[in-house]
Formats: sequence, C-alpha cells, structure tokens
Amino acid sequence: MRNLSKRLTSLFLCFWCSWGSSAPSPVEVPPRIVIVIDDIGQSLEYGRAAIELPGPLTFAFLPYTPHATVLSQLAEATGKDVILHAPMANIAGIPIGKGGLYPHQSESELKNELKKSLDSLPLVLGLNNHMGSLLTQNEQSMRWVMEVAAERDLFFLDSRTTPNSVAFRMAQKQGIPSLTRDIFLDHEITYEFVDQQFSKAIELAQEKGHAIIIGHPYPVTIDYLATALPRLDELGIQLVAASAFLQQQSDIKALQEWSSDVSLQTEAEPAQALSSTVTH
Repeated sequence: MRNLSKRLTSLFLCFWCSWGSSAPSPVEVPPRIVIVIDDIGQSLEYGRAAIELPGPLTFAFLPYTPHATVLSQLAEATGKDVILHAPMANIAGIPIGKGGLYPHQSESELKNELKKSLDSLPLVLGLNNHMGSLLTQNEQSMRWVMEVAAERDLFFLDSRTTPNSVAFRMAQKQGIPSLTRDIFLDHEITYEFVDQQFSKAIELAQEKGHAIIIGHPYPVTIDYLATALPRLDELGIQLVAASAFLQQQSDIKALQEWSSDVSLQTEAEPAQALSSTVTH
C-alpha cells in the first residue's frame, strides 16, 4: 500500500525471538485505537487545531473545500494520515455537494467523479464515506468504489452510517485493505457525551484489541482530545493511524501464519527422528 507507515519493530522482534524457540510464542500487540477526524477542509482554524493534536491521527478531507489543499499538506507534513471523505448519497436526501456519488450514476459516471475527487487531494492514502446511508447499501455502486480504490492502491474505511452498509464486505471481497467504524465520538456535541464515547472506545480496545473512532473538528472534541490523548499511553493503549493499523494487521497475520508453520514443523521433527532411528 502506497506510503504506508513502517512495520512495527516490536513485531519483528517477536519474529526473531520465536525463531530460536521450539514453540513460537503468540504475537502480542497492545490494545490499539484509531481516531479519524472527518469533515476537514471547510474551516482553516478548526482544521489546523485538529491537525495540531498530538499523535498519529487520520484526517478525512471533503473534496473541493476551501482549505483542503493547504490542510492536507500540513497533515502530511506532520505525519498524519490523509484520506478522502467521499460524499455519498444518503437516505434523507441531504445535499452532499460537489463530488457526490449516487446510486443512479453509471459505472463511468461514478468512477470518474470519484477519481476527480481523489485527484483534488493527491496525498490521500485511503477514503471513507461522508454520509452514504443510501449508497453504501448498494452493492454495485460499492463494487465500483472498491475497483477505483484497488486501482489507486488505497484503503477503505466504512464509516457505517447505516447498519445495512455493504461497503466493508465489498472491500473485503475485493481484497481492499479495510476497516470499519466502531464508535462515533461526537454526534452529540457536549463534553459529557464525548467523554462517554471515548471511555467506551477505551473499554472496547481493551476487550477486543482495537477500536476505530470517528469524530469531527468541533471545538469541544479538539479540546477533549488534547487532554485525553496523552492518557492512552498510561493505559497501555497505542494510538495508531489508519494506515499503520492496517499494516500491523497484515504483519500480525503473516507472523501468525509463520508461527503456525513452524509449530507444525517442530511437531513433525520428533516423529521423523523416531522413524529414522527405527529404520536404522
């Protein structure tokens, strides 16, 4: 995947530690949280404040917005992930602006519109859906989206604006590196609600190993994260960008497969030795 973060040194240490052992130990990774901030590009002030938050966050840019170019350059320069926040048709019929993707579009219309949005943000590593409660239920449309993602070597994040979304399934089916949102951080714009949702994300990460959060550049969200993010390290939780998370997942899978192969080989060696002894 283009411009993905380097593989974690700790994973390779696990590999080498296992190399000399008769029974490879399982890959151990700390709980991880991915935080994606949507709707970047409309406000220079709020966008800059969000990008200045500490740590490897991921920023989803609306295409053709007034400050998308300068803010995406700032984000990339400070080591953040840049992705396209692709406008997609919603059930309520709310206008989605320039670059919108709709179920009535033909294959060429949808793909060309998406490609133009991607071309407007040349630093993108992936994309997610802006709104999209209608389009993400459409298998054909999402298949075309994933074909463009594959062509551009991009990952896909399903914002999951509807429980009926097929986007993640279509991405997986077509081999696109993909993830799906677990927690919306701030659909109620109060400190108390943001705190409640962030606490849920921490619990989820500790329970299942990771949590994918989506928030927005609201002042309350930015202020909350400015104080909350440094606490993650104290809790033993790793903050990772979306691209790094996907690379880690790929590394973990490869190491698990290697560990399984070594275990099978190790189990076979005593039997082979015994057979050789009996033969001779």
